[in-house]
Amino acid sequence: MDILPNQIIRLVQLGDEEALEGNTIWLCASCFTCVTRCPKGVDLSKIMEALRTILLRKGFDKVEIKKIDPDKLDDVPQQLLVCGLRKLTS
Repeated sequence: MDILPNQIIRLVQLGDEEALEGNTIWLCASCFTCVTRCPKGVDLSKIMEALRTILLRKGFDKVEIKKIDPDKLDDVPQQLLVCGLRKLTS
């Protein structure tokens, strides 16, 4: 991750567009590990999902699942599939 989860929170609080520019929101697997560890009880997975949705609505797509060779789907990281499939369900 190029931006740490706590930095994402701060950037969102400040309204800084930098939170949308990095790879962090696309690498988040929504595993809820950060949610369970957060001392303030912030649901970072929902924030990451919201940031991805904002970008997808603007037409930006980091992962184009249709461009993945079907023969290589078994070797693709799960995170990539989750990000790609979120576009189809958003």
